[in-house]
Amino acid sequence: MNLRTLVQSSRFNNFVVAVIIVNAVLIGLSTYLTDATALQAIAAIETVCVGIYLVEIVLRFLARDSTSAFFRDGWNIFDLLIVIAALVPASNGIGPVLRILRVFRVLRLVKTIPELRLIVAVLLRSVASMKYVALLATILFYVYAVIGVKLFGGVGHPMQPYFASIHESCFTLFRILTGDDWTRMRYELAQAGQPLGAFTAFQVSWIVIATFLLVNLIVGAVINNYQKVQDIEDHRSLAPDTSEQRVRELVRELDAILNSRSRNSTAPTAGSCPAPGRSV
Repeated sequence: MNLRTLVQSSRFNNFVVAVIIVNAVLIGLSTYLTDATALQAIAAIETVCVGIYLVEIVLRFLARDSTSAFFRDGWNIFDLLIVIAALVPASNGIGPVLRILRVFRVLRLVKTIPELRLIVAVLLRSVASMKYVALLATILFYVYAVIGVKLFGGVGHPMQPYFASIHESCFTLFRILTGDDWTRMRYELAQAGQPLGAFTAFQVSWIVIATFLLVNLIVGAVINNYQKVQDIEDHRSLAPDTSEQRVRELVRELDAILNSRSRNSTAPTAGSCPAPGRSV
């Protein structure tokens, strides 16, 4: 078994997944323990896990198609950053930061499990393709924030704390969008004896636009990109392997076949008789 086959084998990937899960469990377990001996044992096992990560990424680098192809893969860059962060000594006041970075090792499960990798690819593609949806959302937030400041942000108005400025008004709109106790503001306005018509129309129209328009646009973009990424993955799985290493293997196999045919065509046939008129 060559190195490339080993790295791509299911046993190798399953072993890496098992190491990641063990490491993740130990990181969570360390938050419950206070005994120094137990924490040292966990730290020793985590060091072994980091060593396995290092060996894994070295093997994948040695089995690469090319150096440029290796570094074009964002997951390889992510793995390198995680391993490098684990190898940096926890000194000079960066120990707490490195301890926090340990948690990101769990995200390596995303890379090793194809289904999770597909979902992340869909999310990244959706973020890149939703720039115009984000622009529309920004415009709507700004328009409604200005309306909120003009109508309800005046001094002495019961809703003034929620709409005192543009940024505070945007936060209030985001709160209404998430459904976080948005009815409380209306009840506060009613208890203050203020008319509810304008504020009710403001809230209801924003909920309709934000929830039924913006959110559905985002969901639609994610679903559309999920289908596109799924089609790309299906096409990639059916497409022939055109990597440099595979091309070289095919060239060697073709050379072997041509050399074999050449030897067979030049070799004398067994039992053949000499041509008439020639001495034996």
